[in-house]
Amino acid sequence: MSNPFNKLPDNAPEGPLDEDKGLLSVVGDPLGQVLDKGLKPLGSITGAVGKPAGEASMAVKEQAKMEAGHKTQDDKPGGERIGGNAQTGQNPLGL
Repeated sequence: MSNPFNKLPDNAPEGPLDEDKGLLSVVGDPLGQVLDKGLKPLGSITGAVGKPAGEASMAVKEQAKMEAGHKTQDDKPGGERIGGNAQTGQNPLGL
């Protein structure tokens, strides 16, 4: 008894079907390529609209972090410096 799937067309966009490709790849691969090319202009428009809003919200978030004392102006953690001080007899670890 032969395999009924051997009668399927063997013409996927990237070449003949093999064991790694699924049954629906014959339809899904070309459809995906068409949707990718067709919806790309819409994606560029929504990206152009969303990018300024996203950048503005990131700026507000960074400003809120600075005002709360979690960050300083140069994007380093705020507050008192923990290490790097002089190592002396009273401060052997340089803290």
